[in-house]
Amino acid sequence: MDKWLQNNNVIKLIALALAIMLWMSVNDASFSNLKGEKDRSIINNVTLQALYNKDRYEITQMPKTVNLILQGDPNFLKMANPSQYKAYIDLRELGAGKHDHVPVKVEGLRGLDVKADPNEVNVDIEEKQQKEMAVDVDIIGKPDNQYKVGAPVVKPSKVLVQGRKSALDGVTAVKAVINADGAQETISRSASLQIYGKNGVLNGLEVNPRVVDVTLPIAGPNAVVPLKVEIGKEPPEGYAVEKVTVGAKQVTVYGPKSYVEGLDVYPGPKPDLSKAKGDRTFELPIPLSGDAVKVEPSVTDVTVHIVKGKTKGMKEIPIRIKGTDSEQKVELEKGLDRLDLTLYGAPSLLKKVEKSDVEAFIDVSNLSAGEHRVPIHVNLPLHIRLQDNQKPSVLVRIK
Repeated sequence: MDKWLQNNNVIKLIALALAIMLWMSVNDASFSNLKGEKDRSIINNVTLQALYNKDRYEITQMPKTVNLILQGDPNFLKMANPSQYKAYIDLRELGAGKHDHVPVKVEGLRGLDVKADPNEVNVDIEEKQQKEMAVDVDIIGKPDNQYKVGAPVVKPSKVLVQGRKSALDGVTAVKAVINADGAQETISRSASLQIYGKNGVLNGLEVNPRVVDVTLPIAGPNAVVPLKVEIGKEPPEGYAVEKVTVGAKQVTVYGPKSYVEGLDVYPGPKPDLSKAKGDRTFELPIPLSGDAVKVEPSVTDVTVHIVKGKTKGMKEIPIRIKGTDSEQKVELEKGLDRLDLTLYGAPSLLKKVEKSDVEAFIDVSNLSAGEHRVPIHVNLPLHIRLQDNQKPSVLVRIK
């Protein structure tokens, strides 16, 4: 015995035998497999996927799940991971209609024998169709007191609804929802679309585009009145305004009800012509005036035609007296109950001015008894003015 143990070959054989025994004890399961032994496992309710042209077709009937029967090495069975395997049917070569005995395929389970249960399924495929629908707007809530909701504007106003014909036949409306609760100004926002049928929201259909832009006018008390544009500063000496053309003939003025109800015209911008010696076009903001809170439009074009000016004399214009009461007696400076004026303006306009178009008057409504020098107010036709900015006056005696 001692001689054997001293033999190197014997020692090596004993070590090899011990190593084989240790390996067999650790890998008993694998050793068993080498003998041809296999384990069996079932994975229930595996989602059944479908490969098909989703732009053109829709699956109306197919099983949602299948079971997978696995057989093989126990270690491989333990390694089965839902993130790695899938069960599916390939419908890419099939058209619309009913298809029976479509084979179920499985991927991601290498080293195992796999069988789907069922291994064939029946499938119904329906071709998608499109239907053009106008977009409706549902308004929820109410705007602030005295404000009103106008007609909504939707862009685009029509959309395409896509899906199987049987579902499309049930579509009654495509709607966007806008909340106007407490609103005091126009609402502009993007809104997602929802498809509706007779009994409410419909699922399983597509709409293109999915989002639209909606503008919901919110209007407070307002009035539509003519826009009045006056000259801020007259043209240089020797030139006169012949015609003024305003882009915005009327404006919508928003403000307190008591204010807008009393409007007849709205004062617009006043172009500065102090350096203009020819036709000019301005783009001018329309200012807020009085109690107005908003004016639409907010900007207008103003085109001014300028020509060389001329003068025209007007004689014996009667001076009228305004503002007297029954107990007052008003006397004008002797010989000054009439007025001679020199008018200035465009020749084409001056030619049309008659004596009856010129009004001269004084206002004595706030004057006490005694003598007063008061200005003579002169009303002239549009774009006609007094030469050299004359400021006539007269001495009056009040008794």
